[in-house]
Amino acid sequence: MNYRIDRIILILFLMFTGAVAFVPYLVQSEYQLRVVTVVVLWVGIAGCWNMMSGYTGYIDFGPVVYFGIGSYVVAIAMTKYSVPFFPSLFLSGCISAFVAFLVGIPTLRLRGAYFAIATFAFAEAMKQITLEFDRTFNVSFFQGSDGITLPISNYENSFFFYCILPVTFLVVFTHYFIEHSKFGYALKAIKEAESAAEISGVNTTANKLVAYVMSAFFLGLFGAIEAYWITYITPSDVFNVQKTVQMVIMTLLGGMGTFLGPVVGATFLTLISETLGAQFVEYYLIMIGAIIIVAILIMPSGIIGGLKIRKKLRFI
Repeated sequence: MNYRIDRIILILFLMFTGAVAFVPYLVQSEYQLRVVTVVVLWVGIAGCWNMMSGYTGYIDFGPVVYFGIGSYVVAIAMTKYSVPFFPSLFLSGCISAFVAFLVGIPTLRLRGAYFAIATFAFAEAMKQITLEFDRTFNVSFFQGSDGITLPISNYENSFFFYCILPVTFLVVFTHYFIEHSKFGYALKAIKEAESAAEISGVNTTANKLVAYVMSAFFLGLFGAIEAYWITYITPSDVFNVQKTVQMVIMTLLGGMGTFLGPVVGATFLTLISETLGAQFVEYYLIMIGAIIIVAILIMPSGIIGGLKIRKKLRFI
């Protein structure tokens, strides 16, 4: 029954995605298009965090590092080696995934708070490396705190919208695959009882590593697209821990471990932030914080999780 419902939801999501693809032709201003693009971007970014942490229960405080790696790879490739955007974009995803593979092998053997601390420390370390590398080795590569200015794009906002939309769609579709595959059941087993899953024959480390690398690949793509979109990056911006916090909050609001949770949470929080930020410049952060607290108190399992629980209770 749940599988049929999920298939219906997926079909509706596909139809909705098809409709969203026409947004650049329907909006009346560049501002509106930019807001929609930011919403789609954060749906994808939050989905990347959910892909690993939502299904395994491993709270990752360092996903921003792969977003930052993607940003720097595309910036360095385009400015220093004159590589076109799309090859640079693919390279960003691949290098982010490769770094995640190297980092994931030792860190994914840690559990609980130890994993969270290790990933947070790695993100902070990467920020410091990009800040101090040039000064330490007397070279001009990461440009330190000065940052890197990418080639100014001649493309309009609609170009970046159509770059972000398919990547976000792939992230959400990957969630659907996780929900209905042996791989997904293995991740859920890790979340529920990792020791029992290991005894049952599940290679927990390998499955966690696959989810971790997939998440990093997509984050690298998003980081690269945003870097080319805004045309200027610094370590403090692309490795900012607030990005990780935002991913976590959006996923918790929507519902961890569900393929629509990041969609709902990211859309809700981004639109609320944009609306309140325009009307209450000085107080909107306090208002958003209050909304988040109330939402989590009312629905501790998130909006999607809360709806699922209510639906189950009807049949009890």
